[in-house]
Amino acid sequence: MTAIAAHKLQIIRTLVQTAPDAALRSLELALSGVGEVGGLAQVRGLVEVETTERFVRNNVLAPIVPLCGPRKDGLIHFPPVVLARLWKALKTVAPRAVEDAASRCNPWDLEQGAPEVFDQLCAMAVTGLRDPSQTAFDSLRDLSECEQLARCLEISSIVRTTLPKLSDWVSKMSGERAAAARLAYRDACAIRDDAGPMLFDMMAAQLPDEWRILRIISAVMDRPNDRYMASSEAASFGESVLTDIETSIAMIRDFDLERGEKIGREAGHIAQRVALQIIELEQSVNLAKDGPWGKRVAKFKQAIAQAADIRMAAADRELAEALPTRPISILGGKGGKGVALLDNPPDERRVRRATAALTFIAELRPCADKSGYGTTRIKALEKLNTRLDQYIEDVLYAARTGEGGDPAIARQYLDIAANLIAYTRDDKTAEIVRRRAAAAIAA
Repeated sequence: MTAIAAHKLQIIRTLVQTAPDAALRSLELALSGVGEVGGLAQVRGLVEVETTERFVRNNVLAPIVPLCGPRKDGLIHFPPVVLARLWKALKTVAPRAVEDAASRCNPWDLEQGAPEVFDQLCAMAVTGLRDPSQTAFDSLRDLSECEQLARCLEISSIVRTTLPKLSDWVSKMSGERAAAARLAYRDACAIRDDAGPMLFDMMAAQLPDEWRILRIISAVMDRPNDRYMASSEAASFGESVLTDIETSIAMIRDFDLERGEKIGREAGHIAQRVALQIIELEQSVNLAKDGPWGKRVAKFKQAIAQAADIRMAAADRELAEALPTRPISILGGKGGKGVALLDNPPDERRVRRATAALTFIAELRPCADKSGYGTTRIKALEKLNTRLDQYIEDVLYAARTGEGGDPAIARQYLDIAANLIAYTRDDKTAEIVRRRAAAAIAA
């Protein structure tokens, strides 16, 4: 491929510079195998330069980087373009400091902690955002969030000191770690009286599960009761978790089985998260039975158990429709057990619904006992496995002998039954069914 014309290369450079991080990583991977000459090599060079630039930028601005991505309503959030504009402004007003920061963005320097120049650049950004004479920051001052951005950058040095410690703080809080968290809180409030909630918000953004910030808040506030915390400056964090739980329960209650395995797995994971969030609230806040949050948590426990129970109770019906049977008569017309109905091919819609229902039940395993529906789950699985075991034996017989239905259709149902029993038991059982099916067909 020939070299790209200068004006076209500029267009590509602009596209690369404005591409989201995920898209940039995909480009870098896609172009990793191109040669050293030609147009693609030029594009790869642009991508490599931008990747290096963003690595430096994201290290320097680490305390605010997660604030420039998707976040729930009510939390601090800036448009993604803020990072690029802020970095461009800093390169204009402090090119040497930016070069110094870039030279220190290497593993051996970063392992010793963030270089001082990182905080210096953030301090320069605060000044630039508030100083109209610094025109390099004009595009940021046009944003409605400009002052909030400046406030976040004001305490960014405090946030930066907490970053290496956050995983330890939320995994297992100790007396020493609680003292460190309280010190960070005091330091932030020494910069701004109202910086406490902002510090919690910025730390929460750095966590994989933002609601785990409750553990740090609890350490700083010495495990407050719910009445106190609900009326404090940290109330929004607890309210956010409670709202999330309520929304999650509604999703579990209402999710559409037509969407198949994916939605069943998603709903199960949401149920796991609800269990963890309730535990986090109970451990982080002293909930009173008649307290503003204690009453809501008690209602949520009942609601999630009820929603899960209803879903599990309906699973047997969904399975019966996906694996249809026909009644048989014995002893002069009295009804006996149904046997597999193998006259028509499987109904994809019914199979999809059954798969969603059984996937959901399978994903409840880590949280069922602690959430109050462990016994219901055990009983539901027993009922489902009884149906599956009998059905599989019937269909194996039909596949082997040709009696009771079309052998080709029987093989289709065997494959479906094997897939479903993987959810109610395990993959090993499913593989045994598949091997028995293969043997029956071969015979």
